[in-house]
Amino acid sequence: MLVPGAGGWRLTFGAMVAELASRYTVYAVDPPGQGGTRVLGSDFAHDADAVALSIADFLDAVGLSQVAMVGHSWGGGFALRLAELQPERISRLVLLAPAGLDVPDVWEFRLLRLPIVGGLAARFTSAASLRHMLRKSFARPDRMPADEVLRSVAAAIRHEPSLRRDMLRVERSVRWRGTERDLGLVGCPVLILWGDRDRYYPATLLDRFAHRIPGVLTHILPGAGHSLHDDCPEQTYRHLNAFLDPPMEDL
Repeated sequence: MLVPGAGGWRLTFGAMVAELASRYTVYAVDPPGQGGTRVLGSDFAHDADAVALSIADFLDAVGLSQVAMVGHSWGGGFALRLAELQPERISRLVLLAPAGLDVPDVWEFRLLRLPIVGGLAARFTSAASLRHMLRKSFARPDRMPADEVLRSVAAAIRHEPSLRRDMLRVERSVRWRGTERDLGLVGCPVLILWGDRDRYYPATLLDRFAHRIPGVLTHILPGAGHSLHDDCPEQTYRHLNAFLDPPMEDL
């Protein structure tokens, strides 16, 4: 199961789905506030626990008791939180430049938390504003999504009030203090990959995960930005495939 980062949507995993689908059944899911996922329940909390447990609900809905999970950025934080709350659901966990630490977000995301300014920024999302955020996410701009993809995503955010509402509620509700506190509860094998040119979460944060998660494997990928799976797919897939393919004792 693949869980994208905030604003990334499952479409950012297109190449990875193709890479893995020859050997695995692959699910790519948009968490609440992303892509085609809308929150229908009035009592949904929109915080990290609620989003993580909504992924568990998806597993139940498709009849999966346990999966290997890959999470990018905030998607990595949600996958990590699920591994803490329901460790029996995740057999192996791959985190790509993950959230999950109690550190400040970059200013672009902090802006969305402001009551009026954030709402206006979301309401007038454009392909140009998405392109700005992606340029910061990529060390190799030529590997960014095509402009028509950005225009489609921007149009969905502008014209679908329920998507904007859920996106902003998640952004304003999620905090990672509990996730960092409970890192020692993760019991499955964990691989963390990070780009050395990440401008959203610096690779120096990797040590905070490495010191708390038992037996974690870590690699810093040279020349990769925050979207390392698209920036440097060859390096990412080499580590990913070695980790997912048994036997673990031979890694």
